[in-house]
Amino acid sequence: MPSLSATASKRTDQPCPPGSWDVHHHIFDLDRFPLSPTRHFTPSPAPLSAFEEFQHSMGIEHASIAHGLSFGTDPSSLLFYLNYFKGSARAYACIDIDKTTDDEILAMKEQGVRGIRIDFHHHKAQHDLDVQIACLHRYAQRIAPFGWGLQIYHPHPEFYDSLSPVIKSLPVSVVVDHFAGLRTRSLLAYQGLDAADFDSTTQPGLGALCDLLSSNKLWIKLSAPYRCSEDPSYADMKPLVRALVDANPDRVLYGSDWPHTQPFHRRPKDLKGGDVEGFLQFDDAAWVRKLKSWLSEDEWSKLMVDNPRKFAGYSKDD
Repeated sequence: MPSLSATASKRTDQPCPPGSWDVHHHIFDLDRFPLSPTRHFTPSPAPLSAFEEFQHSMGIEHASIAHGLSFGTDPSSLLFYLNYFKGSARAYACIDIDKTTDDEILAMKEQGVRGIRIDFHHHKAQHDLDVQIACLHRYAQRIAPFGWGLQIYHPHPEFYDSLSPVIKSLPVSVVVDHFAGLRTRSLLAYQGLDAADFDSTTQPGLGALCDLLSSNKLWIKLSAPYRCSEDPSYADMKPLVRALVDANPDRVLYGSDWPHTQPFHRRPKDLKGGDVEGFLQFDDAAWVRKLKSWLSEDEWSKLMVDNPRKFAGYSKDD
């Protein structure tokens, strides 16, 4: 069915409130859309039918699709899903900054694309601060005339101490995925690092991220806690959730990261383009209920309903 409305389901079984958005997920219809030959990993299938089943089970009514990087710069799948949902969904796309024309950008905007996802893998910028800064400036200048935003993610939260003044100077808004890769003690321990004296609330980058949130130059997705924590209960995510929400409850967003691609620290280092990667097993409902328990009713409503509507470009009167 073309709508994500969950009104026909029993809300007692669904952890998300009416009007909820999921602002970070992927759909991998691999029989319908080809993957890029230059992709950095090959996902397992996660078709549209499975996505809809998942969203209904959670009580999510609106989708904002994150372009799967394994599709490269081909937006065909995104545009297909935006058309399928008949204007109720939004998306962030990857583009070829040298080849995508203004007319193509305008056409994508008309169909519901609201910004660009920078593929730092493609630019070999995952671990290179200088290249990330160059990408931010270049993409921002390209899309600023169209009112679009930028979406970024990389495994170095400490970079935000240097990225903060850059992001503040950009003529566009920026959204950061998955808690910006912030770390917890359980993650450091899993990686074999010394975590005895680690305090997640004083780690490099967190202060800069909170400052960016306070200045309304940044959105951040409280998504994919398994990228930050190896605590089976994710209880050690609470200080990070509270720090980010306290910085600005109007700029935090919920994303499921369905179908749960592997985090950087679990992804095999020698994974080849043709090797199929399995998805992480994750209890979405348990995580969402835990997340709700750490927030006030007003903060919960903002996270799930009000903030993503603004992020998607809706006004209060829409």
